[in-house]
Amino acid sequence: MQVQNIVQKEFSKCIEHLCQIQGSSFSVEENKEDPTKLNVYIYGEENTIHRQGIYKAEFTFTDKFPQVRPEGKFISPLPHHCNIDENGSICLDYYNKWNLDTYQNKSFVILVENLCTFIHNQNPNSCLRKNIGEEQNKNPLIYMLKVRNQASVCRQAFLDG
Repeated sequence: MQVQNIVQKEFSKCIEHLCQIQGSSFSVEENKEDPTKLNVYIYGEENTIHRQGIYKAEFTFTDKFPQVRPEGKFISPLPHHCNIDENGSICLDYYNKWNLDTYQNKSFVILVENLCTFIHNQNPNSCLRKNIGEEQNKNPLIYMLKVRNQASVCRQAFLDG
């Protein structure tokens, strides 16, 4: 199957799934510049320190999907998050342990849902940016202020296009 068809199929699954979730915290769009990619936007939930944040991730598919996971990363500006490295790479179990056995009809949708949970729940015990994990443990107030500030920066970048 051509990569563009795979991307279109996964995009359609996400749209169908979004319609079934009241107040979903993500959206997906086709990448107009590269038909092998999907853009995912994760919206910070109102009752969290990420409120009003809009974080963009990009996933690149190959013709080996679903045997091979789509390559994903967050796009700058990056969330203030200890499990996302300086290049936007993601440390997420569902993503890192991807294999054909875990693939289901909605596996990409499940990946995106896991990403939504991931953005709101950092794991300082599995850091890609140790300084942020240490900050979260040692000085939670400063950590919280930095997350809120970066959420605003990310939202503004989204609004500016």
